[in-house]
Amino acid sequence: MITSSPLYVYLQRPDTGQWVTVGRYSLDASGQLGRFLYAPSYLEAGFGWSIDPVNLPLIAGNPINATRYGGLHDVLRDACPDSWGRLLIQREHGLGDTAHSSAYLLLASNADRWGALAIGKSPKPSIAKLSTPKLAQLPELSEELLAMYERRPAVNPQLRRRLMATPSMGGARPKVTVQDGNAYWLVKPVLPSDTVDIPLLEHVVQRWGKAAGLNFAHTEHESAGSGSGLSVVRSLRFDRSGDQRIMAVSGASLLQTEYPGAAGSASWSYPVLATVLRQIGAPLEDSIELFSRMVFNAVIGNDDDHPRNHAIHYSHEQRRWRLTPAFDVVPNPDFTPSHLALQVCFGDRSISTQNILRDAQSFGFESQDHAKQHLETLLNDIEAGYEVVESMFTEGLRSLMGARLNEGIRRLRVDYSP
Repeated sequence: MITSSPLYVYLQRPDTGQWVTVGRYSLDASGQLGRFLYAPSYLEAGFGWSIDPVNLPLIAGNPINATRYGGLHDVLRDACPDSWGRLLIQREHGLGDTAHSSAYLLLASNADRWGALAIGKSPKPSIAKLSTPKLAQLPELSEELLAMYERRPAVNPQLRRRLMATPSMGGARPKVTVQDGNAYWLVKPVLPSDTVDIPLLEHVVQRWGKAAGLNFAHTEHESAGSGSGLSVVRSLRFDRSGDQRIMAVSGASLLQTEYPGAAGSASWSYPVLATVLRQIGAPLEDSIELFSRMVFNAVIGNDDDHPRNHAIHYSHEQRRWRLTPAFDVVPNPDFTPSHLALQVCFGDRSISTQNILRDAQSFGFESQDHAKQHLETLLNDIEAGYEVVESMFTEGLRSLMGARLNEGIRRLRVDYSP
């Protein structure tokens, strides 16, 4: 069968930082079946790093097929730009809405690409091209934000384009990666359509999660001028450390489901994700952490906890995959959800104490009694964490989240005694 010209997949090694060719991807003539083959040189070198521990095991000789995402393997879809990045590529390169995801994968800038993979047409990676991507620096961001606040022309036009949303961009949320020494930050500004200050809400909730003892990504919040409306959150990226990129795989890939795509939502499940974590060698503390995040989302009303808002990354020091810090944890500001995006127990997304505890052993708890004890302690920690961050909210957000906390805690303590 006729296939497309191959694309080569490169990996930055987690031990030395050297770029190596991992394998080859091709798409058949139907445009619906993809094939990935690990490079013999990669396998013969004895590298033990599967780029996707669930869907792409280290197998020699035979290609591994993919049918999801129009034939793009899950971890390669992870490396594709999100909806905002796709719209920028469409504008720059004139791609149509029907372009295959592999086209976006090839055209995406390696500067802010997610994870440790890169794509090219050459069997060998171009080290110079991969190793020195140009990113805006944190001082440039601050200068551009000030210019936006003062309604001055762009200081850095490319950065301004990535920070500004226009009606023609389809409503996707703008974002950009900036660098500050060895740290990399994902920056997201407020949108005119936001009903509340979403960047501030995300920042304080991330701090709230940390104050409650959970592993949440570090964020910072910036605004320019009192009442200016210019509000920006930046989140520390977990897949970068200086020049070293870190392998990462989304929860959607681990669950072998598509996102976006309602057809796959039946398999979106916290208990299943916790089971997969243990199957790939993550420690028990990670599946317990996932349980705690599920409860936190239920309490604060974050129903945007879809599979791409969960992920794992590879720890070279520990020689295993670990749950990443929590990111994109943003409560629904318009109403209190009764369901989460992921099932809290097998087959049910609705928020209740019974559902949260039903499949507790899938998370690694010895019994439901142990899970109940953990839940009660966690609810106390969430309440205490709110007291730490309460003053960081504006008056309106404080009123919203105080009521949300009380309602969420009450809901999970109804008919329940530890």
